[in-house]
Amino acid sequence: MEEALYDTSTVIGIVAKNRQRIQGYISILTVIENPPALSYASKILYPEKKYHLAIKWQTLLRRKGNSIPAVDLIIAAQAYNKGLTLVTHDKHFETLKKRSSPRSQVSTRENRNNNFVLDISSVFR
Repeated sequence: MEEALYDTSTVIGIVAKNRQRIQGYISILTVIENPPALSYASKILYPEKKYHLAIKWQTLLRRKGNSIPAVDLIIAAQAYNKGLTLVTHDKHFETLKKRSSPRSQVSTRENRNNNFVLDISSVFR
């Protein structure tokens, strides 16, 4: 099983639907956005002081008229920096994939729970 980082939207869905522990990482930013997530977390990921990737992405996206929320960019950068797959319900991560590196081999798919899964490892490689 691939290691994954679950975005806030997916954590909210898992907790509301199943009330089960999340097998994977959640960001401390997800806990800040949705404090009950802490009760269901198996592993908490804290951001490193490397925000340059999120800044780079946002700069590029803004130039193309498609900015996305800062917290989501930091969570995406966390996934990238740790080599994790990002699992989310937020379709704006597709914008990150398309606008930041349209020629990269970034895989996206929907899993059995209708979560949007983004292998972000090849963005900006």
